[in-house]
Amino acid sequence: MLNRNVISFFKKLILFAVIIFAVDWVLGLALEKLYFSLKKGQFAQNTYALDEASPDILVFGSSRAQHHYSSKILSENLGYSIYNAGRDGQFLPYYCAVQAVILERKTPKIIILDVNIWELGPNEQKYMKLAQLLPYVAEHPVLRNYTAKISKFENLKLISKTYPYNSTLLISVYDHLLTNTEPEDDRGYFPLVGEVSEKMFNKYQTEKKTYDEKRATQDIEIDQQAVAYYHQFLKKTKDLNIKTYVVISPTVLKEPNTEEKSLLESIAKKYSNVKFLDFATDSTYNNHYQLFADEFHLNDKGAEKFSKELAELIK
Repeated sequence: MLNRNVISFFKKLILFAVIIFAVDWVLGLALEKLYFSLKKGQFAQNTYALDEASPDILVFGSSRAQHHYSSKILSENLGYSIYNAGRDGQFLPYYCAVQAVILERKTPKIIILDVNIWELGPNEQKYMKLAQLLPYVAEHPVLRNYTAKISKFENLKLISKTYPYNSTLLISVYDHLLTNTEPEDDRGYFPLVGEVSEKMFNKYQTEKKTYDEKRATQDIEIDQQAVAYYHQFLKKTKDLNIKTYVVISPTVLKEPNTEEKSLLESIAKKYSNVKFLDFATDSTYNNHYQLFADEFHLNDKGAEKFSKELAELIK
């Protein structure tokens, strides 16, 4: 009798597991189809960058890259095709992952890496945000090297078909339903319209002064894993003989020479194919709040000015 009960239990357990697996598979296929059918928005940009982009010039970075580098201006002035792979809120681990995938397909002539002054500081979010890569792991197995940094069992969780899309449903539905209202990007570049008011600029100044004074008293620990990713990114461009520009693009307020910022520069200078350009202390941008859309980003006028100047420097 006991054996029959045990056998019955395991039969039900197996049946339950099969049902869960089947439901997961069906829902996963539906979410996958929805995700990869998107033509506009951040997910569509991720898909193009990872699955198709093969330009002569590649731009990497966070939202500052996405909004500061005009594809039209850089392409026309330099005579090369271009794609801006900048993504909102991302950091060096993401840039390395996307670089690894694209360079398997194409070796560009020029790479522009936009770095922010917090790039090498402690911030666990830079690893959590690698979850954006999960939908692409099946197609690009090299990404497992990066998604493993999200959590200890992250790649094991990919047994689930729905898991890679857990956090994408709402945005996917929104982008799908409102695709006709989504703004067009220009080869990955999104200009920002509008400008900072004098009142807001004064507020930024006050907050920045307080922040810098507080930060100057703190012992900021350098994220050595981020440093390793930075070396990895630059070494790969050197090995492939790609002319590379590491750029701190313009800031509305002058940035102090922090340890992280100095380290970004000193590491870049170790690579013969890399030129380091720092616009964070450029007086033609600092305090010229009319060129900025907010505290961190140039507006369309500022991006056009910056892109023209950068193109001339590259030429």
